[in-house]
Amino acid sequence: MFNRKSTNADITQHDWAQRDRATLLRSLHAGRAPRVPAAASSGWGTDVTGNDPRSVRAYLAGKGDLRTTWWNLYSAVYMAVVPGATLERAMYSFHVLHHSLTLSRLGFAHSVAQTAADIEQKGLLAAAHNSVVREMKR
Repeated sequence: MFNRKSTNADITQHDWAQRDRATLLRSLHAGRAPRVPAAASSGWGTDVTGNDPRSVRAYLAGKGDLRTTWWNLYSAVYMAVVPGATLERAMYSFHVLHHSLTLSRLGFAHSVAQTAADIEQKGLLAAAHNSVVREMKR
């Protein structure tokens, strides 16, 4: 194996597992073609802003979902109406409003779906009664 006499320094400096490691690394990806472009990497550094309607790039391209517009409008009104308002308080208030509206919308959608299911199963009058009772319990 060695042409000269081996010493302890040779033994500790020699990478004994180099061939095994290289074989393992080759076998990990052998025969596995990535299904999506990002599957070849961990996803870090992959630019997905072209598909995300919340991104600034989509907003500037005119393909956004108007979140920035709502924020600009809300913060301008908040700063004008609330005395001593700060941008931090405006942002907190905006998110409180956004979350309460989102939860209200989800609750309403659930109520409508439950009423539709009641109409199909029990009929119109029973569904109306159940809907009123359900809303009174809230």
